[in-house]
Amino acid sequence: MSGRAPRYDLPQAAPPPLRLVQQFVNTVNLESGDDWLARWLAEHGVTEAEPAELARARVAREALRQLLYANNGFDADGDPLGTLTEAAAPAAFTIDFRNGRIVATAGGVDGVVGDALASAFAAMTAGTWQRLKACRNHRCRWAFYDYSKNRSASWCSMQLCGNRTKTRAYRSRQRA
Repeated sequence: MSGRAPRYDLPQAAPPPLRLVQQFVNTVNLESGDDWLARWLAEHGVTEAEPAELARARVAREALRQLLYANNGFDADGDPLGTLTEAAAPAAFTIDFRNGRIVATAGGVDGVVGDALASAFAAMTAGTWQRLKACRNHRCRWAFYDYSKNRSASWCSMQLCGNRTKTRAYRSRQRA
């Protein structure tokens, strides 16, 4: 694991409540293998987690990533909605009518993951969900918020993944 502090929501931070979902999805760097899930949970008050709880959280994280990848025009693998429905069960949700939101009442990992799932659901019903995407670069798939007017952003960063992808395509055309 890298010694540097994770930067879950860079370069394009989503507005709340999607920021929580973005941060949760970005608790792993797929290119390097660094996984910051335990650190992220600690930042949200969960200092001890059982391996089975972490495994369930990782399954929920990857199901969300599949939906974000679908937001970028790809087919989702498996049944991410079914997976998230199963992941939501231990969160023990209730409705907070004063603040107009769904709240996870479970403690620990289930509660923190539940908060992220409630935020995703709220964004889906509010119509802002489609702007949160996973990078088109399959090796990256970092979650980013699409601030473009026409909702056409494809990469987490044009300078990194966009440039790499376009350079690879150019070199491939030159070889052919």
